[in-house]
Amino acid sequence: MTTFIPKLARITSGRIKEGKHSAADRKRSGAKVNVEYLSGLVPLLRRRLAISRSFSDSAMLASLMAVAKRTSHEERWQAAEASTLGQHLASSGKNMHHALVTILSLLPKPYL
Repeated sequence: MTTFIPKLARITSGRIKEGKHSAADRKRSGAKVNVEYLSGLVPLLRRRLAISRSFSDSAMLASLMAVAKRTSHEERWQAAEASTLGQHLASSGKNMHHALVTILSLLPKPYL
């Protein structure tokens, strides 16, 4: 006896619409990110938040890019908390509210 599983059927049948992306797909991919601007924020954030050199610049830039891709303030806040930068700040005993507000205030508004 075979059983029909709707979600599995959709997954195995392939894409229904080729080449066209819906608004939900665009929102999922996030906003455009200005990497040059974010790389300029790395030394500034390192100074303002007193982040040691044990946390690399590339890891900080990756965290900033992950946060900046989010389109809403709530999503950015959650991404900043969950990022490696946020985890590093939390483990080092920094004031997380102050650190997250500092990070989010320096990021540019999302480009949609």
